[in-house]
Amino acid sequence: MKFFNLGLPEIIFIVVLALILLGPGNMVKSAREVGAFIRRITKSPYWQEVWATRREINEIPRMLAREANLDETIRDLDRQSRGVQSSLTRSVADLIKEVEEPRKDNQADINRESPDLHEAPEPPAERE
Repeated sequence: MKFFNLGLPEIIFIVVLALILLGPGNMVKSAREVGAFIRRITKSPYWQEVWATRREINEIPRMLAREANLDETIRDLDRQSRGVQSSLTRSVADLIKEVEEPRKDNQADINRESPDLHEAPEPPAERE
């Protein structure tokens, strides 16, 4: 669990430290005062303006992307790249076919012309 980017051990440490420094009675009073102060800040018009500005700043990249039609451009580029990829795949497949067919034909011719090359050679005849 994260609260103000603090983990549970850090929060416990802060509470124990406040308890030691302020004491149990003053700690409750101080916590109430801090809560009231934070509430006043968050309800103030300045705080609302800060949050509105933050939202606008976060929205700027999306607005720029919409205005520049980046989504459409990305889709077009993706479509074109898929087209190039498929044509390249077809071209490579055709090239492989063109290379394989003559090789297979040559291999078949070699097998037909010399069938005894694949057999074991005969031993030399003995002299008498």
